[in-house]
Amino acid sequence: MVGNGATNWDYDVSPSFPETVYNFNIISRKSIEYFRENNCTYFFNDFRNHTGSAGCDAVWDHINIVTGDMNWYDLYRKNYDSLGQSPANLAQGPIVGKENPLRMGSTVVDGKEMTYKKGYTMSEYTPWVKHFNSAPEKEVVLGDALTDYLNMEEVRTALHIPAYLPPF
Repeated sequence: MVGNGATNWDYDVSPSFPETVYNFNIISRKSIEYFRENNCTYFFNDFRNHTGSAGCDAVWDHINIVTGDMNWYDLYRKNYDSLGQSPANLAQGPIVGKENPLRMGSTVVDGKEMTYKKGYTMSEYTPWVKHFNSAPEKEVVLGDALTDYLNMEEVRTALHIPAYLPPF
């Protein structure tokens, strides 16, 4: 299992992202061709200066705007989850952020009811990625179903999670 496959900042994450999102049909052929023709390369959290022509900045900014609400780690995931974010409910505005009351769940641990926060926002999951650090009320919650599952009493028991450990 790979927790984070980034092993070489010269190739991983930002340098490979334009090609990745192009192959997912998220950015246009015009954008990727500009990147290729102008040798545009950006590096994770600007650990090194980017390469390419002056026009690369505008295309890189466009790529980041288009993909800003996406989960880099799961580009297949829809931008809604079980916190009431069905496509119909999204028309009324998504259920988002750290202070959302729907993010609180409860479970029984050793006969006592305990609460936990469901899921995570991208800025909670990857606080070092600058463009995900947006206002909590705008962030979509991911992983809430997994959090609920792992906090079920029978799952905690099956995984031999001791009762002295709080829900997660």
